[in-house]
Amino acid sequence: MRKISFFVVLLGFLSMAAFPCDALHLYLKFDEAIQKADVIFWGRVSDQVSRYDVNGKMIFTDVYFDILELIYKSEKSEPITGSSIVLTFAGGTVGGTTVRISDVPTFETGSSYLVFTKMDGIQYASPIVGGFQGLFKIITDEEHGRHYPLAQGRRGISEIRDGDIITSPPISNVKAGVIEKLPEKEPGAKFHDVAPKPAEGMDPQKVKASVSKVKREMPEKIMTTDELITVIREKINGKGGDK
Repeated sequence: MRKISFFVVLLGFLSMAAFPCDALHLYLKFDEAIQKADVIFWGRVSDQVSRYDVNGKMIFTDVYFDILELIYKSEKSEPITGSSIVLTFAGGTVGGTTVRISDVPTFETGSSYLVFTKMDGIQYASPIVGGFQGLFKIITDEEHGRHYPLAQGRRGISEIRDGDIITSPPISNVKAGVIEKLPEKEPGAKFHDVAPKPAEGMDPQKVKASVSKVKREMPEKIMTTDELITVIREKINGKGGDK
C-alpha cells in the first residue's frame, strides 16, 4: 500500500493548490469561533467518500453529515438542502494511496459531532473554524441518555469562562453520570520532559533545573451538548455577544 503523509512542512505545496490552508491556527476565544462560523450544527457522519480532484493530483474526502440540530446558519452561507450537510477535507485514501495533512481532522462514520464550519463556497483544506477548535466529538452516557461534547484530545468542557473554553483532563467515557478519566501515560523521555542542563561555566551544584508537571483535577461535572448549544444560541442572540 502506498502511503503519503503531508504535514505543515508542505505548506508550500498546499499554497499552490486551489484552496487556502493555514500552517498555524491562532487561538480563538469561544465568541470568535462563533463569529467566524457560517454554519454551526450537530450532525452524525453517515458516509465518507475519498476522491481525486479534477486534476487527478490531490485527494479530498467528502464527509456526509445527517443534521441532528441546525444551531446557526448565516445569511452568506451556501444553501442547505434537505437534512444533510457535506463538508470536504483535503486528504484521504484512494486505492493504495493515503494522504494526510496536519490540522485536518478525520471522522468516524456513525459518530456525531458539534461542528463550527465555513460554508462560503471556497474550497479549504479544512472548513472547520480554527482547526480543531471548531470541532467537538459527542459521546453519550447510555444509562442517563445525556450527550457530552469533547474538545480535541477527548477533553470535556467544564465551563465557558471569560470567553475561554475551560477543559477537563482527557475523558474515556461518562457512565451513569460518572466521568471516567483516560489512564495517564507514564512520562517518557521526550524533549519537553527533560530539564535543561546548566549553561557552560555555571556550577551544577548551585544551579538546578527541573520540569514541573501540573496535574489537572477532573471536575465533578462537564457541560452537556444541550448546555453548550444553549450558550451558543445566547451568544448568537446577543445575550453574550453579537453574531
